[in-house]
Amino acid sequence: MGDILHYTVVTACWAGTRVVFELHIDGAERYRQHPSTLVVVNHKRDSDSVTVPPSLIFNGVRPIRPMWFAGREDMFVRGFLGLQPPVPRPLRPALARTNLGRVLHALHILPVRRFPERTMHEAVDEFVRVYGDHALKAVLVPQQVEALAAAGRREGMLSDALAWTHRRWWMQRATIRAFLPHWQERLAGRQRAVVDAQVQALAAVLTRGDNLYLAPEGVLSSDGRLQAFRAGFRRILTLTQAPLRWVPAAIVYDFIVPGRMRVFVTVGDEVPAAGSAADIEQEARRALAALHVMTCSQIASRVLWQRVGEGHDTVAVERFAAAVFDQAAALRGSGVRVDHALTGSDRRRRVDAYLAFLTRRGIALTNASEILLDVPYLRRVPATNRQNPLRYAVNEIESVLEILREQGSGNKEQTTEDLQ
Repeated sequence: MGDILHYTVVTACWAGTRVVFELHIDGAERYRQHPSTLVVVNHKRDSDSVTVPPSLIFNGVRPIRPMWFAGREDMFVRGFLGLQPPVPRPLRPALARTNLGRVLHALHILPVRRFPERTMHEAVDEFVRVYGDHALKAVLVPQQVEALAAAGRREGMLSDALAWTHRRWWMQRATIRAFLPHWQERLAGRQRAVVDAQVQALAAVLTRGDNLYLAPEGVLSSDGRLQAFRAGFRRILTLTQAPLRWVPAAIVYDFIVPGRMRVFVTVGDEVPAAGSAADIEQEARRALAALHVMTCSQIASRVLWQRVGEGHDTVAVERFAAAVFDQAAALRGSGVRVDHALTGSDRRRRVDAYLAFLTRRGIALTNASEILLDVPYLRRVPATNRQNPLRYAVNEIESVLEILREQGSGNKEQTTEDLQ
């Protein structure tokens, strides 16, 4: 029954992502479903896990081997659905009582604890399940009790703090220091035991010959920069008791575009896991950078940000377009993967769509001849894909190029044509 549900959902994701996104898949046939294959993916958005796996599983090779996934642990906590932004607000209180644990396991998803992103909701829920329910004042430090009192919960049991009305409190970042000292040592031991068990469960997938999908960066980058791999990656490599191979798969979003987002999935060659875990980690990180497709979102944003750095807030449209095409050609000539939309005969249309997006968001004003940038906004607002997509895209391209330069691949930057 689990496999039926698994492949049904994968099929639905395969079809759904092709409706929602303009997908460009390259090299999916390189995933051959050999035993004990670790699929290593860069992590950008939550939609990665419903876009990449179907492209690999239905790649012309008959699905013959289960693929398991390392998933964020909070999905397994009661009430996860009630916290998701796409869910209409009237439905969230009801969904806060749901538990997806059995469904997630049937979908071949295993939990992974993420400490920087863990909330008090997760921590309190686990405490009640493991140590039982206790009075608030017998578990939490006075500052936390006072915070709950300000939210209307002055007395009661710890489980009462999980009520929907206190969600602002339990959405704060979890810390052991929120609990009284005599609980802290027990909780620290519990943390170590849980993480160890989770990593062993992931390694066991590979040991028995199944395949594992893993995003070692852990979460969506907050500012566009590629992140360091988390420690669990090396531990999984070390604990796996079978001849292991890994396949890199990079997913890139060309997101500064009106309408359907353009998404690139590029799969690399299968590699035997030889050498130390540290060596494999570095090799995988370089492989993901090399598979990264530079899109108009990244290259055009880089051109405009260079203009800002020169102290200008305007640029001629024609010179801007020419600089984008020149930089795309220079990158491609140095061995970097570049979206064909910037090198074909219809390349100007893609640049015009990029400018239309910035204009609609109020980041720039454009007419037939000139672009006026909102420089104070670009400098002031944090580089996130929603608030400041231009700087987010710049951080993304710069961090990829930095890794490529470090590997000594000959990918040397070439100076962008002066836009003045």
